[in-house]
Amino acid sequence: MKFLALIIGLLMFVSFDANSQTITSFTGSDTIANTATVNLDLIVRNFYETGVFQVTNTKLSGTAAGTTLFQGSVDGTNYISLDSLVNTNVTTNTKIFTDVPVRYPYYRLTTTGVGTMSVITVGKAHFKK
Repeated sequence: MKFLALIIGLLMFVSFDANSQTITSFTGSDTIANTATVNLDLIVRNFYETGVFQVTNTKLSGTAAGTTLFQGSVDGTNYISLDSLVNTNVTTNTKIFTDVPVRYPYYRLTTTGVGTMSVITVGKAHFKK
């Protein structure tokens, strides 16, 4: 009986530990053409102590430039800028943003291009409880 209780206790610990972190993506990825603006959104549905967010902008053609804003919102409509990434003409622009503790239920990565270019933007997030 003690052995069974030990096994159940270990399974609960492993189950709890596995759920203590989550990796997720912002809404898909999208291509920014020239001076277009693309929003990638993420809804946080649980409480997390830490949040790390990464944006990666990969040049497809032209002269990559522009800005990516990392934004948060309480209502999913009105966003405030928390940080930014200035994109330069290299193959890949990437930045990691942190929000400790996770303060907003809605996050957005807004990337706006400049000039003649084509860039694909992707956003990921990593949360820990």
